Amino acid sequence: MKIVRLLLALAALTLLASTAGAQNAQNQAWPTRPLRIIVPFPAGGSADVQTRLIADALAQALGQPVIVDNKPGAGGNIGAAEAARAPGDGYTLFMATTGTHASNIHLYKNLPFDPVKDFAPLTLVTMNPQLIVSGAKYATASFSALVAQLKSAGTVTNFGSSGVGSATHLAGALFNREVGTTLVHVPYRGQGPALNDLLGGQLDVMFPLVADVFSFVHGGQIHAFAVMGERRAKALPDVPTTAELGYPSLRLSPIWTALYTNAGTPKPIVDRLSRELVRIISAPEFIDKVEPLGFEVRTTTPEELAAFTAAESARWGEIIKALDVHLD
Repeated sequence: MKIVRLLLALAALTLLASTAGAQNAQNQAWPTRPLRIIVPFPAGGSADVQTRLIADALAQALGQPVIVDNKPGAGGNIGAAEAARAPGDGYTLFMATTGTHASNIHLYKNLPFDPVKDFAPLTLVTMNPQLIVSGAKYATASFSALVAQLKSAGTVTNFGSSGVGSATHLAGALFNREVGTTLVHVPYRGQGPALNDLLGGQLDVMFPLVADVFSFVHGGQIHAFAVMGERRAKALPDVPTTAELGYPSLRLSPIWTALYTNAGTPKPIVDRLSRELVRIISAPEFIDKVEPLGFEVRTTTPEELAAFTAAESARWGEIIKALDVHLD
């Protein structure tokens, strides 16, 4: 009996060793076919531009084509749901945003994906603070004068956003609460049309990302009053924060992008993807193309991204609950 048990134990060890060896060989051979990065927004947007720069460099690093797959709609939820359904093999990446992985879970009762359980974090990519801006109508006003004029005008004044539940909508709702204005929310299908109306004078103020209005601010068509973050934006160092202007509670975390793959992806593949992506995103070739547009590059380890996302979700959840914003 002892001999039989010994033989069985040896057989089990041999099986484990061969399985581990096969898994290691598979991980070492990876990738053997093209990868894709799902972007939950239309082609040409800021997340798409960043992704295409990364995809080209990642293809060179891995020796396989990397395809950018745009799946816009529902505040990023359509693309995120498709990415979540992919196998855990490292061949599908997802360009996540604050919406898909921090705020949408608090806005929608029934998300078709779980931002924590369905994804494996790789690295942050960029941070982008929000601004308080106006068109020509208030361009010569100070921030205190702007607030006073908006208060006195009441519901005649308005603000535009890229849609109900978007960061630009939540920022406007927070502005109303913190400074005591009654701006009417005008939602648009995207940031572009809203900016056109701000430039045309149909909108009074907006709360866009730095990168969305960077060129207009420098060109003088849009006036930036404040950064809604903890520190000034690198791209606009002369624009004060809301805290500097006396409104410390009028603050939002910068909007961010980050790369994930699917949960269940073997750790050696996750580690390799993270290592290659951090190298690409930290390189001058990427930084020199992205930061002049108003973005701030920031990379992390997978563990740091997981902790960061958890904190961001809690922070946005508190804001959304306080503002009582829901989308279903």
